Amino acid sequence: MCGGAGFKIKNIPESELKKYYSPELIKRFKDAGKIESFFWQKNAVLPVAEKNGTRLMIWGNKDKDIRLPKTGWAREESLKEGKWDYLHPEVVDIPIEDGYEKKTKFKLPSGTKGIVVQKGEDSRVYMITREASQEYQKETGHDCELLGEKIDYSKILSEVKK
Repeated sequence: MCGGAGFKIKNIPESELKKYYSPELIKRFKDAGKIESFFWQKNAVLPVAEKNGTRLMIWGNKDKDIRLPKTGWAREESLKEGKWDYLHPEVVDIPIEDGYEKKTKFKLPSGTKGIVVQKGEDSRVYMITREASQEYQKETGHDCELLGEKIDYSKILSEVKK
């Protein structure tokens, strides 16, 4: 799994950034060249690739008053079983590069997938997860990983720890 995500700021329009961030934060992100978003933050967002560019969307749901699943992730098997069908999920690309979990930073697979769902005025993006590879379980302690291109996490995580 992935409690935080890092992504480049250069492809995100200023108008999208202003929806979620103060001018001070936008400047800090631009200076760093990337945004780091963590699910537990009040306004956690993820980038969603669209035909006309990249937009930011609220990551999952933590609000008990919003009638959407209270999580930031959708298991691949639950999607296949139709458990999300009532929300008419749309599969999207989430252009993130780095993941953060239990104080460990690691590279994410290219082609990370998510779903966008909407109920009334509320729309959210959820990262799609699948059963984790042994290397991912060993390095992160999690039994699921993000859906995307398979990569050798043990090699990447060992390089990051150097």
